[in-house]
Amino acid sequence: MSHPLVLVFSGCMLAASLLGLTQSATGTERSSKSSAVTQQGSSGPRRGDAQDAQQGGEQKPKAKRPPGVYYGFKEAPAKQKGAVRLAAYNVENLFDGEDDPKLSGEFDDLKERTSEDRLQALAKAIKALDADILALEEVESEECLRWFRDTYLKDMGYEHVASKDVGYSRGIEQSILSRFPIESVEVRPEEDLSDVKRDGKGFAEKPTKPGAEQGQRFQRSPLIADVRVTPDYLLRVIVVHHKAGGLEFAYQREAEALQVMEWVKEAQAKDEHINLAVLGDFNAQPSHKTAKIYAEGGLVGAYDFRDRSRKDMKDAYTTHASGRPIDYIMASPGLSEDFVNSSFFVLGTMHAGDDYDWRKGEEPPKGYASDHYPIAIDFTPDDSELTDGGKAKPAGEGASKSSAKSSSKPSSKPDADGD
Repeated sequence: MSHPLVLVFSGCMLAASLLGLTQSATGTERSSKSSAVTQQGSSGPRRGDAQDAQQGGEQKPKAKRPPGVYYGFKEAPAKQKGAVRLAAYNVENLFDGEDDPKLSGEFDDLKERTSEDRLQALAKAIKALDADILALEEVESEECLRWFRDTYLKDMGYEHVASKDVGYSRGIEQSILSRFPIESVEVRPEEDLSDVKRDGKGFAEKPTKPGAEQGQRFQRSPLIADVRVTPDYLLRVIVVHHKAGGLEFAYQREAEALQVMEWVKEAQAKDEHINLAVLGDFNAQPSHKTAKIYAEGGLVGAYDFRDRSRKDMKDAYTTHASGRPIDYIMASPGLSEDFVNSSFFVLGTMHAGDDYDWRKGEEPPKGYASDHYPIAIDFTPDDSELTDGGKAKPAGEGASKSSAKSSSKPSSKPDADGD
């Protein structure tokens, strides 16, 4: 029997705490019409700005950065032979030029049409990423995604596409481009979040402000898909884009994360070795409860499989232009045991520069793709340690999947050197 791979595309939950980032967590869904994000342009305040302001006295003004690549890896690492690359990328409002009659007025899709320069920049980043399974956030529709693929990515082998409308007012959803067959796809926009259990400490208080109802439904339902990587290897991916906004929306994000973890637990109850990943834009830093829910639930962050030899850990693993890690890939133990050590990376693309302010209607500089940077990790699709039915082999025939690879599995705890 094949064993589904459950992936949580959330990219490295523990990253923020390990990196020691202490910036405030403001979600970062951007729109030319509305946004709860408070940033300086698309980049947000640079590290140290707030601290300098608090110290008082005259401070030497920090030089503003021009457009350039400041975060992530300059180039995507080469894939190990036989490995599969799993990735997530928030493409910041990917809209085509076709009018959707369901979107009008404040959220008219034609006003959001992605410029030709940005389309070229997004395609360039995706080609450099070279992912075999690519989870996307902020895509207008399946029709838009197919048009983008056929126009800009026709040589990438993405024969399989998944994207489903979730009824969100701005008309964006989660999607998948894959070189492997997608066997099933679903979204659950009507899922009731009001009954999730908040056991333990660190949860946000329920908002009491009238009209600020939270924790009832997903703002954007996750996309759940099963991908057939090999005849014997099934991967389940849950692509998330949690509620954006500041800490005042933490209650909503936590409810969404708790519900996703209920789905994960249900899948693991049916197959303890399931290959599953939750990944995408979590709109929360590793120190926030939303991110911790996944780690506390037993998922393993791809950040544990980073290149520990790098000297630029903070910037190399930052996933958003504001200087924060808020995108993750979280994996079930079954999947994480197949991860290739040191293969997790963030691919750097152009930062718009500190003077850029999208709220003023400014066009981003030429070569700009998105305010998020794509994240990826490689894995080797091998469930040969398991027998049919997901049972571990008898002791005399070889170790179980869990024990067979545990000796090489990195710890989820912070390193002594605090990187």
